[in-house]
Amino acid sequence: MTDPKRLNMQQLVSYLAENSAHWIESQRAQHRVHADPLPDTTLAALSGFFEKGTLDRTRIRHVASIENPHFYREFEEAGEAFPLDFTVWAAITFGDVILVNGEQVPGPPSHSVVFHEMVHVVQYDVLGIHEFARRYVTPFVQSRFNYMSIPLESVAFDLQGRFEEWSGDPFSAEEEIRSRISAPGLPYAGSGRPE
Repeated sequence: MTDPKRLNMQQLVSYLAENSAHWIESQRAQHRVHADPLPDTTLAALSGFFEKGTLDRTRIRHVASIENPHFYREFEEAGEAFPLDFTVWAAITFGDVILVNGEQVPGPPSHSVVFHEMVHVVQYDVLGIHEFARRYVTPFVQSRFNYMSIPLESVAFDLQGRFEEWSGDPFSAEEEIRSRISAPGLPYAGSGRPE
């Protein structure tokens, strides 16, 4: 067992990034087989903002609740707070699988929520799971656990806000996301390819 209190910042970043990546991979595998394609109404609402292939390969699943990762037990046992409490999130994305939290969103998610998660789908596609996890965790830990300091989230919230205010022709959110990410990572299994 790892005691998070005994890790320096670099060790904590490595520990969280590695464990997060493994959690993301396992959650994607667990939920993708039970997930559905995006509903037609969502496809229509997001068409033009995201490429057809990206929308077509993305899956969505409504779950009763989102559980925190198993390695959070080590924080609890060390008397530390969880880095992020996913149980209160409306949705979370694991690669190309969006989970919607039934405790927070009892009905179908809004197009805005799905748009935000689609930004992450594209980020995963460009970076791969391990690089996504590293880029998510590093600024979060370095800012002393300030969620809004995570550039991957800042981009998602920025584009989500533009989507909410949008009228007229859609802007290519996917093109913008891809241009904002400077270094590609290794893709996760099935990235952009039929399974």
